[in-house]
Amino acid sequence: MTSTHRPIRRAAVVGSGVMGAAIAAHLANAGMSVLLLDIVPDRLTPEEERRGLTLADPAVRSRLARDAVQRLATARPAPLYDPSFANRITTGNLADDLAALADADWIVEAVVERLDAKRAVLAQIDGVRRDDAIVSTNTSGLSVAALAEGRSETFRRHFLASHFSIRRVI
Repeated sequence: MTSTHRPIRRAAVVGSGVMGAAIAAHLANAGMSVLLLDIVPDRLTPEEERRGLTLADPAVRSRLARDAVQRLATARPAPLYDPSFANRITTGNLADDLAALADADWIVEAVVERLDAKRAVLAQIDGVRRDDAIVSTNTSGLSVAALAEGRSETFRRHFLASHFSIRRVI
């Protein structure tokens, strides 16, 4: 029997909420290079307005993922073993950086727990991922079969659920 074992060196997390950012931190703790993507914001913050930025500005377009990484520094318990590990996380957005998912060995979907939203993101991922890339969903209750419905054969063969659990001290 031939082993198909391949090391996972580059990961991507789609969804930079509390869970997605913590997953990115855990992967960075394990020594991986991580791409963290989220949607493009649909409105400016008051600070962005004061600075004269627009929704087309790259700093605005990737704000959600960038701010999520910045919040890792103050989260308790600290999700990063060493604060410098934040440098292993690159941020972006789904509109501009989707094609970069092709470089990932493992792609973790961590968007809102709604079947329609997850399926839409998984369809985007299926369109750009490498055929051998692992894709996992961080769902706690949705059907994996329903999430994989309509996806390519190689996607379905490399698709699984991986539920991460995080703790926060408030």
